[in-house]
Amino acid sequence: MEYFLNSFGDITIGNVAILLCAVIFLFGCYKKVEKYFSEKAIKEKEYDERIKKVISQAENYPKWHEQSLCIQKKFGNSIDNLDRKMDKLQKSNDEGMALTWRYRILRFDDEVRHDDKHTKEHFDQILEDITKYERFCKDNPDFENNKASLAIDNIKKAYKKCTDEGTFL
Repeated sequence: MEYFLNSFGDITIGNVAILLCAVIFLFGCYKKVEKYFSEKAIKEKEYDERIKKVISQAENYPKWHEQSLCIQKKFGNSIDNLDRKMDKLQKSNDEGMALTWRYRILRFDDEVRHDDKHTKEHFDQILEDITKYERFCKDNPDFENNKASLAIDNIKKAYKKCTDEGTFL
């Protein structure tokens, strides 16, 4: 004990308190540094996992790109088919309207040939139908037009006659 007292005999309570505070301070610093490095390690691990996930997705890119191209090709083909169907439907609709105009022109011509009287508005309407019908026939040379050309001439003559004589209904 004498050796102990020689070595540590002049230590006071103040020195012990300072030593104790230093130990507590160092322990606190150790805990802070441990916490910092622990959180840093966790963040680095999460970052590494995200990087691995991105790399994994990058490795799948060629496969996904190929799938995307296939889907785009299918959509492109579907859109082309829809375009063709729409064009066909539009042509059918346009031809149906032309047939309607022609029917009305022929019917009106029959009425004129049977000396039925018509109002100016009725003539104006049929002349509008004639304009649309002739425009359609001009734009669609494959459409048969020879069925209404004489009727159109007769209607225009009757209109001119009614205009000149003032004999509209």
